[in-house]
Amino acid sequence: MNDTAAFPALVDAFLECGDLIAAAQAIAQWQAISPGDPQAGLRLSQVLRLRGRHDEAASTLEGVLASAPGFAGAMLDLARLNGELGRPEDARIWYERAHLAQPEAASWREEWVNVLLALGRIEQAREVAQYLCERAPEIGMNWFLLGLVLHNRRDYAAALDAYRHAGELDPSLPMLRNNTAAICMETGNYDEAKRLLDDAIRDAPDNALAWTNLSDVYLRYRQLDASLIAAERARALAPDYPVAMQAYSNVLKELQCWDNAQAMAERAVHCAPGNAGVTWSLAMIQLLRGDYRQGWINYEARWAGSQEMRDLKHGIAKPQWQGQDLAGKTLFVWGEQGFGDAMQFVRFLPQIAERVKQGGGRLVYCCFAELVSLFSRTMGMHAEEIVPHDTQSLPQFDYHLPLCSLPLALGITLEDLGRDIPYLKADAALAAQWRQRLGGHDKLRVGLAWSGSRTHQRNPLRAIDVRSCAQAFGAMPEIDFYNLQLEAPEEVALARGMGLELVDHSAEFISFDDTAAMMCNLDLVVTVCTSVAHLAGSLGVPAWVLLDVNPGWLWLLERTDSPWYPATRLYRQQRYGEWDPVLAQVAGDLRALAAQRSPAPILE
Repeated sequence: MNDTAAFPALVDAFLECGDLIAAAQAIAQWQAISPGDPQAGLRLSQVLRLRGRHDEAASTLEGVLASAPGFAGAMLDLARLNGELGRPEDARIWYERAHLAQPEAASWREEWVNVLLALGRIEQAREVAQYLCERAPEIGMNWFLLGLVLHNRRDYAAALDAYRHAGELDPSLPMLRNNTAAICMETGNYDEAKRLLDDAIRDAPDNALAWTNLSDVYLRYRQLDASLIAAERARALAPDYPVAMQAYSNVLKELQCWDNAQAMAERAVHCAPGNAGVTWSLAMIQLLRGDYRQGWINYEARWAGSQEMRDLKHGIAKPQWQGQDLAGKTLFVWGEQGFGDAMQFVRFLPQIAERVKQGGGRLVYCCFAELVSLFSRTMGMHAEEIVPHDTQSLPQFDYHLPLCSLPLALGITLEDLGRDIPYLKADAALAAQWRQRLGGHDKLRVGLAWSGSRTHQRNPLRAIDVRSCAQAFGAMPEIDFYNLQLEAPEEVALARGMGLELVDHSAEFISFDDTAAMMCNLDLVVTVCTSVAHLAGSLGVPAWVLLDVNPGWLWLLERTDSPWYPATRLYRQQRYGEWDPVLAQVAGDLRALAAQRSPAPILE
């Protein structure tokens, strides 16, 4: 065969059927006839890549481009090769070069968009997907890619529009219903998500992703048996699929099968070591079980792995401190997550401040504006400056460190906790004003909070219906209950209507200083897992914290005390979703505590 025109189709046919030997022999003949043919070099690189000889494949492609600098096919294969080797940034560069060399080509743009998404270059991915839609609006996959990008950008309404348009053009797109269902789940429309997933499974019963998402839907419905069945089906279909493992682990946690839940999370991390979501899930289990050595390491995955935090960008240009020399430098420690997390972790500020001082550096701390006055009272001596989060300009600094990374930096273990309680103090003058405001102290004073943040994904499981609280605590004339639940006037009125006479001063809580000052005049705080629990614990105010079966990691498992807050007592659900036994136990203990209380002295 002396005519090379037939070789491309011949070699491609061999490659398509997997006959590498015949393909290699044909390429050798081709190159013997036309030694510098770039198309022959391209096919040779493909054979080398399939044989696992990646370095030779790359050098072959580079040789092709040296002789044919504008050959888009070689650029595209270099992009794919780098993608396979786990070098997404290099892959991105080659995809861009291939696009510039051949702007009209579109068949591989999906690969390019996926690489851009993996790199977090969402805006660039949107531009590519938008370009495809404008160039070929009749192709459903182009609109699906645009929906995928908008989905990743959390622009759910626009993503749904793009997905719907994709479905109108090509209803057979395999991921369409799964992705649409995922948006429905993230926006709380679980009924529509279930309908879509049921349809997807009806059409393709072996769809592991659909079973995985269906498990999550049933978990949101609090139907553990159905969630477990769906998760196990997903695992049977795709034993090495990390997302299915994570879903299975999530169900096992709610069933309190902790050994199996951790084993599944560990396997997921092993299969997908770069997946922040599965690493974050493992961190939650490790910390919950007291494995702080590994838990703090994996806790760093929160910025991409936590559903609440993955969209947050701190925008700090300076490097994060990882033990660098601080002589003559300033370390900027900044608060993150919620108010409760800030109260929990600020205890470590004195320790990091001492380390910075010993290293010849300075420390500046930034916290939520609502906490500045409370924190400054006891933490001000440890920082050169404490600034609110909404300040117009930050002080100068050389390194930064998120507050919740302090335990990793300091090597904190369980044994290091609870030594300096209280580490926050209420304003003495405000506390005195509240003491006078509350008047006589004839009865046991108990503060009550029954819900955390309404937007927290686990709040439906952590919160207790105020009607259940009213039924449990309503017939206790020997106790005065004080409302600590902010912005809940309707629930307070409901509780009062059911016989729980809540004293409500919550409208007067301007900052946490007010809450702390009032709380210090209570005998006890009864609360679910929320910032109220952290405030009471950090002030050393006795607190009883009511926990669901899968509690926040700081509360650990099984124990009734907390190494984080020694004055706190824990009441745990024994069965998923069942609060009545917990409330009955708390009510009984409240009556016993009230009976032990000595009568207030009579003042003459």
